[in-house]
Amino acid sequence: KDADALAKIHLAVSDSIFPRIMNSTSAKEAWDTLQDDFKGTVKIRAIKLQTLRRDFENLRMTEGETIKDFSSRAIEVVNQMKSYGGNITNQRVIEKFLISLTEKFDSVVNIIEETRNLSELSVTELV
Repeated sequence: KDADALAKIHLAVSDSIFPRIMNSTSAKEAWDTLQDDFKGTVKIRAIKLQTLRRDFENLRMTEGETIKDFSSRAIEVVNQMKSYGGNITNQRVIEKFLISLTEKFDSVVNIIEETRNLSELSVTELV
């Protein structure tokens, strides 16, 4: 089983990456090497996650930015946080999105908050 998994990892990586894992004796060792190289060590991932959390908290829609562009930017930060092990609820993302819109959307935000249950609303439905 392990040899099969290791072979699949070897076949899946590009020629430029293969030398990093060619001496790995198990699939876990190869996977850990790739993870460290591309995601970083535990400490580096924690630092990156903290930076992403700060980016999320500071996220604001800019004047002239479209809802589509802002939502793409917000979703990208959220997805990066999740890829680094961050735990963020859908409701928190929705709440952040609504409070980060520009003032011209205040009436729309009020209507959404009064007519929808934010805990049941998805980002896709919101946008």
